[in-house]
Amino acid sequence: MIGTFRAHVAPGGKVTLDFPAAVKAFLSRLAGTTGANLAITFADWEAEKTRAQEKGFHAMIRPWAAEIGSRVDDLKRELLEEIFGTMEVTHSLTGQVYLVLRKPHTSKLTKREYSELIEHTIEIAASRGYVLTPPEEYKAQHPEKYPEYARQQKRRAA
Repeated sequence: MIGTFRAHVAPGGKVTLDFPAAVKAFLSRLAGTTGANLAITFADWEAEKTRAQEKGFHAMIRPWAAEIGSRVDDLKRELLEEIFGTMEVTHSLTGQVYLVLRKPHTSKLTKREYSELIEHTIEIAASRGYVLTPPEEYKAQHPEKYPEYARQQKRRAA
């Protein structure tokens, strides 16, 4: 079980959790299954991609991949190549030069890079005659599936 929680760090280094009750609930469940062994990672929240970006990107390209007869992973790899490019690497044992993806895994993208991937994917699909629905637009069109998103939008509009 993995939990990701937002927090802020004061100038003196004190960490303040944004939603301490959620952290407490998560830790209670975790203690019941695996004990108290944890690995804690600190990262700049703005640099980390979000699960919503990952899920939204895959949901967005899945119909396109099906229509063109491609596996989602193959289309994703081709998009990573098109958007972020390749670089030459020399095999240390054979000396052979070959191309590798600059960004070979979406799991290693930052939030900004994931946004770039989504935006450019929409443009690439459009240039090939396929219209993709951006994740945020899809959520807005289906409030029954995403009630929390609908509530957030209402709060922002108020």
